[in-house]
Amino acid sequence: MATRQEQIMMHLYRYIGTENKYAMHFATTQDGIAEALGISRGHASIVLKNLERKELVEHELKHPYGGEKSNRFNRRCYKLRTAGILVTQDLFRKGAA
Repeated sequence: MATRQEQIMMHLYRYIGTENKYAMHFATTQDGIAEALGISRGHASIVLKNLERKELVEHELKHPYGGEKSNRFNRRCYKLRTAGILVTQDLFRKGAA
């Protein structure tokens, strides 16, 4: 079974290339990640901070689109860094999903 960090990375992997200069999908916000994984927003925040420290994930302030909670205000939207993409691809190869 995958750890929370691995689950978040696999979740974010689905949204590679869906962002533009101003917006990213709602599912890449802390609320969207927490909702998708069935965890609290606070828990998602803690795990995301750990992933950022490891330089696997980064965040940008963008408008979230898609989902019921999307709005015109900037929010932290997360995406995998190059190292995170490589780690996640390895997870999929090993069958961690």
